[in-house]
Amino acid sequence: MDLRSIGHLVAQRRRAKGLTLHQLAALAGVGRSTLAALEAGKLPELGLMRVGRICAALELTLEARPLALDAPLMLHRHLTDFAGRELTKAAIEDVITRGDIQTWRGLVRAMRADGTGRIARRVRDVATALGKSDSKARSFAVLLPELLRGPNAKRDAPG
Repeated sequence: MDLRSIGHLVAQRRRAKGLTLHQLAALAGVGRSTLAALEAGKLPELGLMRVGRICAALELTLEARPLALDAPLMLHRHLTDFAGRELTKAAIEDVITRGDIQTWRGLVRAMRADGTGRIARRVRDVATALGKSDSKARSFAVLLPELLRGPNAKRDAPG
């Protein structure tokens, strides 16, 4: 989870608890403008102690875990022929961020098999949104046109 995601979660939790920015800032011992910038996703970084105090004030738990998984949390059941039409944005995000090149190819197969173009639109939307903060998603977005062309497609010759 990155700082932008934490900020989004903090904003949701603050609103659910009926707190104003000023009230939460006072509870957490941080500035109101710092809290507003966190919630808006505009902070490049914020100290762990501050994040911890904000989370504690909202009864949220900070958790440390490995940055990258060696393997996806689950097999990408979303990519079966039957489930192709059920690909949600959350499932697509999972495939892009936790999958490997083979899993990405499975996603491309699902895109090709969908005659409506909905899956392709969802994939592009998710890849674009994720690519702003996730390097693996940026890689996927860069490779997507090549994946869509397929391994046997001829490349355009320069010049």
